[in-house]
Amino acid sequence: MRMVLSAVVIALVSGCAQHFTSEAVADPYGFLWGIWHGLVFPLAVFVNVLSWLLSLIGISFLDSIQIIGRPNTGFWYYAGFAIGLTSSGSPAAR
Repeated sequence: MRMVLSAVVIALVSGCAQHFTSEAVADPYGFLWGIWHGLVFPLAVFVNVLSWLLSLIGISFLDSIQIIGRPNTGFWYYAGFAIGLTSSGSPAAR
């Protein structure tokens, strides 16, 4: 029974995998894009929450906005993201 349940779960979860185009894989987001995505992080979170709330009532709005750029270069993208996130300047830091 566990084998069958595991196979069903794996089949359902595999449908959630994202498939990237060959152009996106050939040129992934790098360090500078990470800085930019870190700077616009507060806006991206707001838009994602708004999009989710509107989807509850059947309105499709800005579905393509992502918080993290994918595919990315890994460590260097996330290092840039951290720099952009910390340099966006919050009012609490002043």
